[in-house]
Amino acid sequence: MDEKYVTKLEFQAFRVGEFEALRSDVRELQVDVRELQVDVRELQVEFVSFREEVRGELKVVNLRIDHLTDKVDSLRKSVDKSMRVRMWIAGVYAVPMMFMLVKILVGTN
Repeated sequence: MDEKYVTKLEFQAFRVGEFEALRSDVRELQVDVRELQVDVRELQVEFVSFREEVRGELKVVNLRIDHLTDKVDSLRKSVDKSMRVRMWIAGVYAVPMMFMLVKILVGTN
C-alpha cells in the first residue's frame, strides 16, 4: 500500500475546495427538503379538507338512498294493496259471469 503524505497547505486547499462544495450541496439539499416539507404539509391540509368534503357528500348520498328505499317500500305496499283490490274486483265480475255461463250451458242442453 502506497502511503502519501500531504502538506498542511495541500490539505487546507483540499478541505476548502472539496468540503465547501459538499457543504454547499448539503445546504441546497436542506433547502429542498424544507420546501418539500412545506409542500407535504399543504397536501395534508388539502387532503383533510377533501376527506371532510367526501364525508359530507357520502352523508348526503346515504340520506338520499334511505329516502329512495322508503319510497320503494311505500310503492311496494301500494302495489300489493292494488293487487288485492284487483283480485276482489275480478272475483266480483267472475262470479256473475260463471252463473251466466252455467245458465247458458244448462239452457242449451
